[in-house]
Amino acid sequence: MVHWLGDAQGAQTSDTGRVQLFLLLAGLVCSFLFIRFSTRMIRRQVSWWPGNVQPGGMHIHHVVFGQVMMIIGGVGAFGVRGGPLAHDILAVVFGMGCGLVLDEFALVLHLEDVYWKEEGRRSVDAVILSVAVIGLLLAGEAPLGGYVGGTSAGSYVVAALLLGFVVLCLLKGKVWTGLLGVMVPVLAVVGAVRLARPHSPWARWRYTSRPRRMARAERREEGSRRRVMAAKTAVMDAVAGAPNPVSLTKRPQVVPTVVEVPPSRLELLLDRVLRPLHGPGAVVAVWYLRLAAVVDLVTGLVAPLRDRARAAAGGEYVSAFLVSPGFTGAALAFVLSVSLRRRKRAAWLLTTVAAFAYTVAIAIAVGVVAGAHRHPVNWVSLALTSVLLAALLVSRPVFNVRGERRNVAVGLISLVAGAAVAVGAGTLLVYATDQDPPAQWGPSARYATVRTLTLSALIKHPGIRVPWWADLAINLISVALLLLVVLAFLRAPRGRARLQPADERRLRALLQDDGGRDSFGYFALRRDRAVCWSPGRQAAIVHRVVNGVTLAAGDPVGPPSAWPAAVAHWLDTARSHAWVAAVAHAGDGAAGVYTAAGLHGLESAVEPVIEVGALPAGPVELRRTMTAAGYAVVVRRQHELAEEEWVRLRQLAEAWRQHGRAGGGVQLGRLGDPADPGYVVAECRDGHGRTCALLAFVPWGEDGLTLAMLRHDRESGHGPVDLVLTEVLLRAYTGAAPLTGVVRVSLNLAPAGDEQAYEAYRPRWALRHLMYERRAELPRVIAAAAYAEGLRLAAARSARALRTAPRARLRA
Repeated sequence: MVHWLGDAQGAQTSDTGRVQLFLLLAGLVCSFLFIRFSTRMIRRQVSWWPGNVQPGGMHIHHVVFGQVMMIIGGVGAFGVRGGPLAHDILAVVFGMGCGLVLDEFALVLHLEDVYWKEEGRRSVDAVILSVAVIGLLLAGEAPLGGYVGGTSAGSYVVAALLLGFVVLCLLKGKVWTGLLGVMVPVLAVVGAVRLARPHSPWARWRYTSRPRRMARAERREEGSRRRVMAAKTAVMDAVAGAPNPVSLTKRPQVVPTVVEVPPSRLELLLDRVLRPLHGPGAVVAVWYLRLAAVVDLVTGLVAPLRDRARAAAGGEYVSAFLVSPGFTGAALAFVLSVSLRRRKRAAWLLTTVAAFAYTVAIAIAVGVVAGAHRHPVNWVSLALTSVLLAALLVSRPVFNVRGERRNVAVGLISLVAGAAVAVGAGTLLVYATDQDPPAQWGPSARYATVRTLTLSALIKHPGIRVPWWADLAINLISVALLLLVVLAFLRAPRGRARLQPADERRLRALLQDDGGRDSFGYFALRRDRAVCWSPGRQAAIVHRVVNGVTLAAGDPVGPPSAWPAAVAHWLDTARSHAWVAAVAHAGDGAAGVYTAAGLHGLESAVEPVIEVGALPAGPVELRRTMTAAGYAVVVRRQHELAEEEWVRLRQLAEAWRQHGRAGGGVQLGRLGDPADPGYVVAECRDGHGRTCALLAFVPWGEDGLTLAMLRHDRESGHGPVDLVLTEVLLRAYTGAAPLTGVVRVSLNLAPAGDEQAYEAYRPRWALRHLMYERRAELPRVIAAAAYAEGLRLAAARSARALRTAPRARLRA
């Protein structure tokens, strides 16, 4: 293996004439690693290491030896006339000298010994940068994209433009990006167009009168850049050693003073002209992508249209942005339209960059390709794409919704992992279905890679012939991979799923004053939710973000007069985070408030409410029979149970939830918490004293209870549950402790199709509503409600809801 690598390296360097450059790089790296190892041993005072060079008591830095070696190597390269071996040796000597000199670069820069101080890290930066530049030269990269030394004026213009980008990067404080941009111009362009670092000369010149831009630069410096610098510092310390914790020469950075400067006349004029176009521009961009998705889907499904469109695209015609027959373009256009409608900044940036690049490509094609300018279709495509680009640029302030911080990392991981899985599955499929034997793994992998990652059938693969359904399967995998990556980059931010103590105290105070209105009001105290307050904290909406859906539950907490303000604030919060707003289990009164705010509703469940009174004959007979069989009911408040009993009840509840029968509906999510003094626990015990059913109730105002948990053993049937419920109602009717003063009991949500099981108690049926904004979002809302709130619509009811739901107004 080592000989194979050596032969490969020798062939590469011999063919390209870069042997001496490779040896120089090897000498630089080896001398740097050696001298760092030596200084770390001296720093630790290892007894067996030679130590510093101090003839006559004078310490000689190794930069002196490096300078001598550079002089010998440099002068010898010009003066020695020997063969290749001599120049190879001189290249190694020169590289070793470079490594020794660069290792003390910080000492030369500061003119003092800062080797083991914070400023000494600049020596490591210099070494890494030098190794990167030499490595790029060795790989064949030319400075400024190879335009230096050209024979035409255009080459010098391009080189000057790229050099300007490099200088701009350096002025913005991005030294690494600028210097590496000399070899890789793309880095220089990206660094030049992005924000400057807060303490750079560019920020001092340009951002002192722009507080918002300075704030954005500081947030970026404190966020992503700090994490990158921490990772880079850890690697540098592992290789070169960590500096001393205290630096005596480091000076505090001067924070620029931000001055509020009034806008100029030109800025006021542009704002007055462009502000009315912000909304219409966003609408134009969204509807363009929607129409492009429809056109792509129709032309992809209809074979004659698809063949004609592809034949035209392969000739002198170009299509508009994202207008291409096929499912991939349709899916991408649809995802971008949805993200733009939710005002996501990442979607705007992705669409704008792609539209700009495509506009430039169309303009070049029309101007360069012979005969392309004579076809009106090309000019129409250029005009449509330009209109889209103009609409996106004009509506830039509208797209202000930031995504999740980890979207870039998640997107890259999804791309790498998804590509590996997709290529692997495609390779297996091609190998198994190849109709030109013998099938081979190498060509099958190449075929699958090209079809998966490029979605192109233009590249021919001799010796590979698969059926049409195999190509279709690979294309579907490609579309799934594309959607996975795009959705990962465009994820909405996750909400805070934690009820703060101050919010919980305020909610309890509101429930004490107005908790009797909604039987589900106490469930607002679940601690896996966040609170959205109205101005003045008079009312609140408790919600949870589930897969981009901000799902509120029940009615707002607080007086009804403050509900509209709380709903409006909650909807504004949802739109500012690109969340889909929805409500589960809203009562009739709250449904009217949500409807007035623009939401639509459908009946999602029914709630049986029992008014305490004389029991019907059926439950009384059931109680007599179960009591005669040895069953007994124990009803206690939360404070009456010892901690050992709570441990036993929690274990039973968890076991019955996983392996037995669990009642549906909304649940509090905790059992035996000291913060719930009004919690009522009722358990049914058989003749042997074993618990076979467990029901828990939470307060409903001052005179009611709401069923919060229902668990029972599978072998015992539903009889113990009915016995517990009958006993609770009977004790409430007779005023027995601990149910004194209870006049109404809510049995939570009745499972779809089981309403008849509650008829024996003659309940009053209350409707609960599922509120949503748009009909197209209803399946997503139902899935989020089923996950977070236990909402389970019957299949027939769900289908009827989707058919009969009022069609929401389409808004871009």
